[in-house]
Amino acid sequence: MDLTLLAKNAQAFNSDIKLFQAIAVQNSEKELVNINRSQMLKSKNAKDATIIPEYSQKYKDFKGFDNPNLKLKGDFQKEMFLETNEGAGTYFMNSFDFKAPFLEARYGENIFGISPSNIKLASKKPSQELLKIYFNKVWKI
Repeated sequence: MDLTLLAKNAQAFNSDIKLFQAIAVQNSEKELVNINRSQMLKSKNAKDATIIPEYSQKYKDFKGFDNPNLKLKGDFQKEMFLETNEGAGTYFMNSFDFKAPFLEARYGENIFGISPSNIKLASKKPSQELLKIYFNKVWKI
């Protein structure tokens, strides 16, 4: 094993860490979006706060619950996506569905994202992806 090459590869990996983190998060899009969907179905936003109802009593009676889960037909949640910003080391979620701007305006921008109670769960897949990238880049001797 060439330790010099290993050290060089590790240094190169560290210099591009933001890129690799962004790739790991993007490769985890399905899992992360599903966690966000799950929060919505439990009427929780990205801050673990209950999504405040903003609908009529008739709609509330029709749905059979007190708090909105942002699901009517499922199009809004089916069209959810995740996008990374490598330079800032951040990501954001949204939906391609036409109702996204209206729902975000009504219930706040915090409907998208991972809540504190789900951070540990949400970190598993990106961590696994980053580890795969690390071994691929560093140990390619």
